[in-house]
Amino acid sequence: MTRHLFAPRHPRGPQTLDHSLGTIRVERKAIRHLYLRLDARDGSLRVSAPKRVSDRAIRAFVTSRAGWIATQRERRARRPAILTEANLPDSIHLLGQEHVISWRATDDDVPRSERLVIAEGHVHLTGPDQQTARQRLREHCRQLLKGHLDARVSMWASRMSLPQPESRVRRMKTRWGTCNIQARRIWLNLELARMPLEAIDLVIVHELAHLIERGHNRRFYAVMDDAYPDWRRWETTLSEYGIIGL
Repeated sequence: MTRHLFAPRHPRGPQTLDHSLGTIRVERKAIRHLYLRLDARDGSLRVSAPKRVSDRAIRAFVTSRAGWIATQRERRARRPAILTEANLPDSIHLLGQEHVISWRATDDDVPRSERLVIAEGHVHLTGPDQQTARQRLREHCRQLLKGHLDARVSMWASRMSLPQPESRVRRMKTRWGTCNIQARRIWLNLELARMPLEAIDLVIVHELAHLIERGHNRRFYAVMDDAYPDWRRWETTLSEYGIIGL
C-alpha cells in the first residue's frame, strides 16, 4: 500500500461528528478560529474549523457553547412555523407589528383593492385558494420592503461615505442579505419585510460594509460599529424572527 507523506490529516469536504448536543456538521477551512452556528433550516449544529484542529477540540468547543445552544434552540421553538407553498400563517409581522391573517375563498374577479386589505392589526385576504392568497401576501411584503429600501439604503450609504449602490429584494433560504462587490449591488431577503426598521437597517449596513471591507474581519466590524453602534442589539431580533419561508 502506498503511503503519502503529506496526506491531509482530515477528509476533504464536510464531516459529521457525534455529540451529546446533536450531530455536528464540520467544514474545515483556511481560518484561524472555530465558529458555531445553528442551521437556519433545521437547527442542526454547524461548525467552521481550521484545517488542523482535532475532532476532540471541536467537540470540546461545542460543549463550551452548550448554554448558547440551549438559548438559541429555545428561541427557535418560539418562532412561527415554517410555511409550505400551499398554506397561510395564522399571523404575520409587518415591519415588526403583528397582524392576524384571515382568508376568504372567492372567485378571482374581485376588485384588486379587495384582494388584500390591512386594517386594525388584521390582514384580510381573498382568492380562489390559499396558495393564491399567499402569493398576494408575498407580493405585498415585497412592495412594503421595496418602499422603504431606496430611502434607507441611500441614507446609510451617505453616512458611510459610499455612492448609493443598486438594491434589490429576493427570497433567500438561509441569508438575510448578500452583496455583489463588483456590481455594487446588494440583495435583501424578502422576509425582512417582517422586521422592525432597525433590524432592516442592520442588514443594509452589513452589506454596505462589504463595499468597504470584503471579509468579516476586525476592520469590517469596526466599519459597522462606526456606522451603526447599536447593530448588535438588532442581530438578536433577526435570530428571534427567523426565516419561515415566506
